[in-house]
Amino acid sequence: MLAVPKRESEEGNGAVRLFGVGGKRADCQESFLDCAWREGKEEIGDVIAQIDSAAQTYLLQGHGTLKAIELSDQLPNPQLIWAKYCHSPHGSMAASNQAYYLVAFNAQLAAQPKPLNEIAALVYLKDKHLAQIHHQPETTLRDLLAMGARVDCQPGSELPLETRFIPHGTVHFMLRQQE
Repeated sequence: MLAVPKRESEEGNGAVRLFGVGGKRADCQESFLDCAWREGKEEIGDVIAQIDSAAQTYLLQGHGTLKAIELSDQLPNPQLIWAKYCHSPHGSMAASNQAYYLVAFNAQLAAQPKPLNEIAALVYLKDKHLAQIHHQPETTLRDLLAMGARVDCQPGSELPLETRFIPHGTVHFMLRQQE
């Protein structure tokens, strides 16, 4: 399950960012785990049953090097810690010149998630769909639906069938894992 930001879906330029569910910590006192719980609830509802420890944690460094790392005192362990230095031109990070870290966890859901707040749609993709997006960037929502993907839009939001997806954040990592 991946997310499409509401603001971009409303711009109607034919392409939207596709990323994992989550967001920024409320403040530096909030743990990454607490942030994951809070952001999940804000973006997909109170449906997270548990956050699982990843079998392996990866560090994706700002210059692109990906390496497996061991965390000794963090449970559950995240799947990914990504040092980001190139900020998106979108959202509150656009004007910043400071590094930040994206931390991604795996989770079990207790119920069907719903796109809430700034999320226009949840897109349900399998590895074959991600591979299609990766190898053929002009792939549209219509193409993915024909391959068995599903989409759940927030009431009042719509993704045109000709929408293309730009891998962002954790989706970049997922594509690298397939290489």
